[in-house]
Amino acid sequence: MRMTTRSNGPRGRATTPFFVSLAPCLALALVAIDAGAQTATIHRDAWGVPHVLSDTDRGAVLGMAWALAEDDWPLIEENYLHALGRYAELVGEEGVSDDWMARALEIVARSRAEYDRTSAELRDLLDAFAAGMNAWLAARPDDEIRVLRRIEPWYPLALIRYKYYQNEFLGYAGLRGAWVDRLIGSATGESPQYHERQFDALGRRHQGSNQWAIAPSRTAEGHALLLINPHQSFVGVQRYAEIHLDSREGLRFSGLTVFGFALPYMGHNDALGWAYTDNYADHSDLWAIRFDDPANPLAYRYGDGVRMAEAWTDSLRVKTANGLETRAFRFRKTHHGPIVGIGPEGHPLAVRLARMEEGGWLAQWEAMIRARSLDEWREAVSMLRVPYMNTMYADRDGHIGYIYNSAVPRRGPGVDPSGILDGSDPSTEWQGFHDLDELPQVFDPANGWVLNTNSTPFTAAPDLPFDRSDFPAYMVGDESDNPRARSSRRILESIDDVTFDEFATLVWDTYLSGAETLVPALAEEWESIDAGTVAAPAGPSPGSDAWREVARVVARLKAWAPTADASSVETTWLHLMAEWVGGRDPSATDEPILVASLAAGLDALRREWGTIDVEWGRINRHQRPLPGAPRRLDPDRPSLPIDGASGGLGSVFSYYSGPARTAAPRLGLGGNSFVKVVEFGPEPRAGSILNYGQSGDPASPHFFDQASLYAERRFKPAFFTRADVEANAVRSYAVGPEGRVP
Repeated sequence: MRMTTRSNGPRGRATTPFFVSLAPCLALALVAIDAGAQTATIHRDAWGVPHVLSDTDRGAVLGMAWALAEDDWPLIEENYLHALGRYAELVGEEGVSDDWMARALEIVARSRAEYDRTSAELRDLLDAFAAGMNAWLAARPDDEIRVLRRIEPWYPLALIRYKYYQNEFLGYAGLRGAWVDRLIGSATGESPQYHERQFDALGRRHQGSNQWAIAPSRTAEGHALLLINPHQSFVGVQRYAEIHLDSREGLRFSGLTVFGFALPYMGHNDALGWAYTDNYADHSDLWAIRFDDPANPLAYRYGDGVRMAEAWTDSLRVKTANGLETRAFRFRKTHHGPIVGIGPEGHPLAVRLARMEEGGWLAQWEAMIRARSLDEWREAVSMLRVPYMNTMYADRDGHIGYIYNSAVPRRGPGVDPSGILDGSDPSTEWQGFHDLDELPQVFDPANGWVLNTNSTPFTAAPDLPFDRSDFPAYMVGDESDNPRARSSRRILESIDDVTFDEFATLVWDTYLSGAETLVPALAEEWESIDAGTVAAPAGPSPGSDAWREVARVVARLKAWAPTADASSVETTWLHLMAEWVGGRDPSATDEPILVASLAAGLDALRREWGTIDVEWGRINRHQRPLPGAPRRLDPDRPSLPIDGASGGLGSVFSYYSGPARTAAPRLGLGGNSFVKVVEFGPEPRAGSILNYGQSGDPASPHFFDQASLYAERRFKPAFFTRADVEANAVRSYAVGPEGRVP
């Protein structure tokens, strides 16, 4: 099916209504840069995005550090304090459990060791990053310093370990907060709250991400297209910064990073690009350890004998009303890994997380950034030091592809790693890792597109030459062909000769494929109640005005073309119904769960608004919380109505607001946090948007300036060539190891 949304222009192609354009602004004069100097010029465009130009790779990374510190040093400091196990020095008691876990995982020691053994080239970049951030810190007055006065070059390596291993992989391994609390409480006589991460019963994150790649055979210009669309929490360590590096030595890349990382890690260079979404291969395991010799408390059973655990004491400092209080903790680790909890049967639990000890994430990202062909890029990915994430690829040679990327440990015959393993059984040991070529993947499929939405790799493209039975059971998780995948496939199957501008509209699609099953099931329940074959649920009585309203809503939902638009009343009804259903399966019971849930949602609307006819945008609101403020909508500050809905309902434009099960106006908490579309022509063309803005400072004009475009489903241009960057700079300045260059 050929796209028909064309208007005037060459070849009848659409104009560019979905991108904001800028009149070129005169850039400030550039500062001359010696070829070997760690000096960079930072060009800020109209949205404050830093484009860091340098003659050297070290200069580009130094400039990146300075720019990130300018944009949100408080968040960087908090991220590093988490990674160092020192967050309680800033926030007090609420940071103790996270600090305890960082110390148990030995994040600091492992990160120092990785820095010491990494290549001289990468150490130079880490040193330059630290120099840039420390130069920025040195220029700060003392009253702006909270805890950290200096960073070390291995801090970014520690932050990778915190963000992924502590903040995510422990959940994927199956660890639960109650088990951690038992261990911490037994060691201290207290039980600090260990905050459960947002995982479902299968250890999967709720939010997800989207990635598409389209081959030249499907595009108007004959260039490959790529969608980069991670979904994360809008605040905290996950918050993204946009960054563009352009070094004459080769470090040339535009994309996103986390505040405190030393390189961007998702985006594109001049030749190729990639996107990530979470996947759920079994790359992390828990073992139950048996310490059962009172005379030798560090001895644990293994095979026909015992092994000895290592023990050490570490101290945390906790902010109190009387200053910093030091608390000592006792830690243990086995050959399986550190003890991080006490399991449901009372055994201590050891955890092993793929690539936690050796690291190598940053080294792989650097190699991927420097790649200029599919072969070079695959060679970099084959390191498998980035131990998870679906990876989508496109390049200017016209290749597209997808890899179910993961550092998957090899398991012995008969070993089921889905639960807690027996730490005394040698057969449960990992036996190396599977190679890249053993993972599910597809490149250049005949259909001309690939997709992933945290969905199963087996629907990345049609007619794949493999299925689940071709891989070990533990290699691929329980991902399904989820509603976002179905919505995405509906779009991708329909396109032909698509332009870049058309592509830039399609990635904001709000079709709710989940309604295709929910609404017929709702109608069937309603008809069964009406026929008297199913008892009416508690709530509005048959024949009442409220009952007739339910009938009207069911009829309208049946006739509705389901899209999650801010002006849609039906979106409100469906979304509230789905929230009241929760995790229950309507097909698993004879009770009319959907009708009861719909009635509950409508009742909430009547209480809050006095009517059930409430547009979705009156409830679903986009507002940036002030730093340190509660994560709830502030009625005294401006907010925007927003399209999009839960990805669980199928909206490609995924937007999660809360609190759920309320009809009151609610705050956006996560979802589409960064969106970028890239066309790989002779020079890449791209548009991008952050959900809020580049800066974390409420006084900055870039605190919330991208939000209106985001709410309108539009992009700003993402400049890449030096000529475009310089022509569109509104503020330019040079920085070096000593700070700003006059």
